Amino acid sequence: MPQRSKKIRIERSFGRAEVRSSTLDQEARTVEVMWSSGIAVKRYSWDEGFYMEELSMEPKAIRMVRFEAGMSLLDSHNTWSMKSRLGTVVPGTVRIESGKGYATIKFSRNEAAEVLFQDLVDGHPVQISVGYKIHSYQKIEGKGTEIPTLRAIDWEPTELSVVTVPAEPGASSRSEDGAGEGYEVILTGQEDQSDAAAAATSTEPAMDKITAARNLKGKELDTLALGAGITRSANETDEALSARLVAHFEAAQRAEQEAQQRQQQEDEARRRAEEEAAEQQRQQQSRTDNPPAALTEADVTRRVNEALAADATRQQQIRDLARSAGIAETEALVTTALSGRQTLEQFRSAMLDHLIAQENRAPTFPHSTMRGMQDERETRIRLAVNGLMHRHGLTEKLEDGANQYRSLSTLDLARDLLLASGSYQRGMSSVDIVRAALSGGSDGSRSLHTTSDFPIILGEITRQVLLGAYTQYQNTFALIANRNTVSDLREVKVLEMGEGPQLEKINEKGEYKRGTVKESEEGFTLAHYGKVIGLTEAMLINDQLGAFARLIAGWGRVVARLEGDIVWDVIINNAKLKSDGKALFHADHGNLGTAAALDKTALIAARKMFRKQKDIDGNQIDIAPKYLFVGSDNEVNAQTLTQATTTPQTVDQVIPEAIRSLTPVYEPRIDKVSDKAWFLFMAMADTMGRGLQYSYLSGYESPRTMERWGFDYDGVEYRLDHYFGAGLTDFRFAYKNPGQ
Repeated sequence: MPQRSKKIRIERSFGRAEVRSSTLDQEARTVEVMWSSGIAVKRYSWDEGFYMEELSMEPKAIRMVRFEAGMSLLDSHNTWSMKSRLGTVVPGTVRIESGKGYATIKFSRNEAAEVLFQDLVDGHPVQISVGYKIHSYQKIEGKGTEIPTLRAIDWEPTELSVVTVPAEPGASSRSEDGAGEGYEVILTGQEDQSDAAAAATSTEPAMDKITAARNLKGKELDTLALGAGITRSANETDEALSARLVAHFEAAQRAEQEAQQRQQQEDEARRRAEEEAAEQQRQQQSRTDNPPAALTEADVTRRVNEALAADATRQQQIRDLARSAGIAETEALVTTALSGRQTLEQFRSAMLDHLIAQENRAPTFPHSTMRGMQDERETRIRLAVNGLMHRHGLTEKLEDGANQYRSLSTLDLARDLLLASGSYQRGMSSVDIVRAALSGGSDGSRSLHTTSDFPIILGEITRQVLLGAYTQYQNTFALIANRNTVSDLREVKVLEMGEGPQLEKINEKGEYKRGTVKESEEGFTLAHYGKVIGLTEAMLINDQLGAFARLIAGWGRVVARLEGDIVWDVIINNAKLKSDGKALFHADHGNLGTAAALDKTALIAARKMFRKQKDIDGNQIDIAPKYLFVGSDNEVNAQTLTQATTTPQTVDQVIPEAIRSLTPVYEPRIDKVSDKAWFLFMAMADTMGRGLQYSYLSGYESPRTMERWGFDYDGVEYRLDHYFGAGLTDFRFAYKNPGQ
C-alpha cells in the first residue's frame, strides 16, 4: 500500500526516567536509571491535535550515539553552562532489556552533584527527566473516538536531567479537542487509503487559524470566515474582515486558555496538597529517625547570595515600574519600597493609590485608565518577552498565554504590535516596520517618548538575560569580603574600634572609661564602568535576537568577572594600607608566613599567627581562619588536608579539627601570584564589617542598561552602566604564605 508523509510541529519532548536506588554504588558514585519504558503518553500538536506518543524500543529505532559519547546529567535541562553538569552516563552501560532502556550514571564531585548524591545515599528520592528528539513518526489512526498514535520509529535521547518536578505524561482521555503550539517540525509517515488522500497531503505545516486570518485574501478568507460563522459585510475589505476574524479567534483562544489554566490550577492545587501531606509525613518520620543536619558555611553563603540576587531583581523591577509611571526614584514612595521589603505587587498597589490620589487633587487633569490598561499592557509585554525568549532558547519555562508569541519572529511581533496600535500600513517594508515599531509611529520617526511596546519588550529581554548571566556567575570574594552600598562617589570609610564594645566595672567615684573608637584612615572609592552595544535593524529583520541575547549574556558574565578581578586585585597586588604605608601582607602585620609548602605543619603555624592578632588597643582579638584559598597546584592538596577520611595509624597522622574545620576554596586568580601560594581568611561574619570591602552605588547594585534609537544608528543601542569599587579597611582578616 502506498505511503504518504507530511511534516508536523510538536513540542520539544521530555519524559520521566526512573532512578533505581537499589543499584546505588557509593564508592563508585554510580546508580542505574531506567530512561525509557516505551509507554505511550498523551501529547498535542497544532497539526494533529491530541495524540498518543509511543517510543519504539527496538534498538534500530534509537540513536545511541550520545550515550556512547558520555551523555551529560544536567541540572533542569540547562544546556548553556558546564556548571549545570552534575555527572555523565557511563559509556558501555546502556542496554535495552524487555522493552525498557537502562543506563548507569556517575555523579561529579562539584557542590551541586554532592548534594544530590548525598540525598540518594540518605534515601531521598531524586527525580530524573530525559530529554529526547524525534526524527520520524509512524502514524496509526485510532479506532472510533480514540485519538491517533504517533510511534517514534527514529528518535534520539539527548540528555538526562535532575529536576524538581518531572514531566507529567498527560491526561488519560482519548477523545479531546484543543489547540497548542508547535516547536519542532517532524516527518510523519502513514499508510494511505486512496490516491485522493495522497494528493491532498501537503508537506508544508498547516497554518493556525489566527495566522490564516491574517494572511488569506479574497475567497479563501471568505471560506475561513464562514467556517467561524462570520460573513463578509457589504463593501467590507479584506483587511477589515481579517481584523474581525483575528479578534474572533483570539477571543476563542483566550477563553480556551483560561479554561485550560483553571483546570491546570485545580490540578496543581490538588498535586501540591498531596505533596504537602506526603512531605509532612516524611518530615515527621525524619524528625523521629534523624536529627536535622546543621547548615554548612557553603549552604549559608549560597542562600545569602540567592537572597541578594533576588532582592537586586526586586529593586530593579520596582525602579522600572516607577519609571514607566513617571515617578522619580527619589520620591518617598519608591525609596520606601526599595529600602523596605515590599514585593513588586505591593509596590504596584501603592503606586496606583498614589496616582489616583494625585488625580483627585487635580480634577482638571485627564482621568487615568491605568488600573486596567496598565495591567493588561504589562501582561502583554511579559508574555511577549517570555515567548520570544523561549523561541530563542533563552528560557526553559513557557508561561501560560505566551504560546501566541512563541511562534512569531521578531519582525512578526513588530508587525503585530503596529496592527494592534493601528499604526500598520499596507505596503510597509521590513525596515519600515522595524523603525515604526521602535518609534511608535507609522512614519518611522524616532521619539524619546514612544508609546510602542516593542522597544520595551526588547529592553526587558536584554535586562533579564543580562541579570541572569550576571547572577549565575559565582565569585569567591563574597565569602570573605564585606558588602557596602553607598549613596555617592565619595571615599568609603569604616570605623576602627578597640575596647569600645567591652564593659568595665564602675569605680567608687562613678567614673566611666571610654573605649577607643575612631574613623579609619583606610578607604576606597567607586569607579564607573560602561560599554555600548547595538542591536541593528538587520538583526531584527533576520530574527537574530537570540544571537544578540547571547552577546548580552556575555556582558553579564563580564561584569561579574570584572567585580572578581577588582576585589582580588587588592589581594593579588598586596595593596598598601594608608594608616602605616605597609602592604596588606607584611611581617609587621603578623600575617605573612615564611615560605612553606601547604601541609599540616604550615597550617598549624599559620593558625597561630591568626590567634596572636591584636586590636588597635593592643588586646588579643581571638580570631580564627575559616577559608583556605589556593591556586591550581594546591587544589587537590587542600581538599586532602581538610577532608581526609583515612583512619590515622599514628598520632602524627591525625589531622586536628582546627584544620579539618577549614573550607578549601579554589580561586584561579591566585595563580597570578604563584601557583604554589596559599591564603587563610576569616569568615565574612567574623570581620565585624572590616577588612576587605566592596561597594555598589545605590540604585546600581547590579548592572543597568539604557537604550536609545536615533538618527545616527539603524537599530537600538544599549549602554551598560556599573559602579563598583573595592579596597582595604584592615589587615587582620587574612594570612598569606608564598608557598614553595
